[in-house]
Amino acid sequence: MGALQTDMLQRAQRNRRVVSLQTSGGLFLGYVLSHNPELLVLRTITRQGLLTGVRTISVNTISQVHFDDRYVRLIEFKEHNPEAVYGLPAAPDGLENQYLTVPVLLQRAQEVHQLVMLETPTDADLYGYVVRLTDDELLLEVYTQYGEPDGRTVLNLDDVRSVIWSDEDTRTIELLLKERGTTEGRTPGA
Repeated sequence: MGALQTDMLQRAQRNRRVVSLQTSGGLFLGYVLSHNPELLVLRTITRQGLLTGVRTISVNTISQVHFDDRYVRLIEFKEHNPEAVYGLPAAPDGLENQYLTVPVLLQRAQEVHQLVMLETPTDADLYGYVVRLTDDELLLEVYTQYGEPDGRTVLNLDDVRSVIWSDEDTRTIELLLKERGTTEGRTPGA
């Protein structure tokens, strides 16, 4: 292990911050408990920020160390906000007795200003707020998984395979936006 990796691991251990380690055996997230030139001891956590155990990793298998990047900060955020991120999912009110379709759910999401995730035929699922809805199209104010604005997208309604309402990822994004004040007092499209 080089001096830069050693320094980064020492900083992570000293500041009690999560690191992401790319090794020949996969990617590991966690807190550095100790390390020496041969072995690293990591208190591992899941991508949901839940502690899972303690793992030893041979230092010579580590190819990359990530500290304080967007992904690691997202994992730390989830770990520090479990009630909001993993709380009981909110179901859309008043939909139990309706004939549900994708357009009905999208209309409801627009009315209540609910961030949703849309699964599409491409690998690029979208997180966002419905800005406008027509008979065959949808305008979405899009956000990244890190809660960063990512422009606007127009989709054909036929290309929306599924609408995900209030799951772990959408709740995390909403909480990030709320903390930043991004959506407070603002209507999408305004």
